Amino acid sequence: MAPSMGRRRFLTQAGAALAAVETLDHLGPCCALAADAKTEEKDLFELKPVGDGVYAAIAAPRFKVNCNAAVIATNDGVIVVDSHSKPSAAAALYKEIQSITRMPIRKIINTHFHWDHTQGNQAYAEAFPGLEIISSERTRANLASADAGVGGIGYIEKQRASVPKEIAQLKEEIVRAKSPEQKARLEANLRQAQAYYEELQRLKPAMPTRTVSSSVTLNEGGREIHLLLLGRAHTDGDVFIYLPKEKVMATGDALIDWMPFLNDGYPEEWVQTLDALDRFDFVRAVPGHGDVMPKEQLAFFRGYLSDLIAAVKRAASEGAALEEMKKTLADRLAPKYESRMSKHPLGQYRERIGTNIEMVYRKVVKKA
Repeated sequence: MAPSMGRRRFLTQAGAALAAVETLDHLGPCCALAADAKTEEKDLFELKPVGDGVYAAIAAPRFKVNCNAAVIATNDGVIVVDSHSKPSAAAALYKEIQSITRMPIRKIINTHFHWDHTQGNQAYAEAFPGLEIISSERTRANLASADAGVGGIGYIEKQRASVPKEIAQLKEEIVRAKSPEQKARLEANLRQAQAYYEELQRLKPAMPTRTVSSSVTLNEGGREIHLLLLGRAHTDGDVFIYLPKEKVMATGDALIDWMPFLNDGYPEEWVQTLDALDRFDFVRAVPGHGDVMPKEQLAFFRGYLSDLIAAVKRAASEGAALEEMKKTLADRLAPKYESRMSKHPLGQYRERIGTNIEMVYRKVVKKA
């Protein structure tokens, strides 16, 4: 059967997307590289097998981040967990998926509402009529909100206003470049920002068509797939995707391979949610960012959050000011966490520790 017009456009976009580089203004400390950061030239995603017919789509480092995805092949079609930062990124991943199966995409699962996990929904929805997009109830509400955080309809409008400012800043930095190499990197990132801005004007977010308010089990084309709602963590609507037979867990940004972003999170509840996650029998995790992880890394990530919270509470009880905490606690926690939390170009320890300390101070200490 010939592909639909939507699917043909999707495939055309995929070819173009492989020649482009991801970009997206973040308006904050979550997911932005330095203006002169070196951009990877490889394809946007690398498919890594993590089980029989199950893959981690690991996003290449780009000027602005894409999330990873989990790709689950079933007898009836493909399920993709998270859809990246824009439609052309989803198109690029779909081209990679075609190297392992020609089955259509049947379902998208959004683990949470952040821009780099949801703004590609549109591409799949347009290409595959009848596509089901699944999320938690809270994630759908956040996506529809004008001011939920770093995602949703309101955040798209903020980006439309901010990306031209980012483009202007890149142009200024090109003029001030101190070497031909730095200038070339800045020019590459400028092209990315300009290309993203053009795509941003056409962005029409596709909302979830099905929501869940508690954990459910899907039986999809010979696979048992659990959607787990274990509590608030990175956001108030995190969903974990568990394949018990394959012992694989897709974790979104509630468990990642670099420093967490706490701005939309719930630090103390996050630790409790990870305790609940730890009770499931899985061997490999497909995180929202970074590389495929063994389950053992959960304890390290949870330990960072626990130690961070305890350190901020203790410092506050001793009368330390926030700015003092940012310096002293960053250095105090560094021997245990800096090296393993700085493996990737983005989300490194020194880049985020100050903001994490501030978020715990505001969300835990000041709230109490």
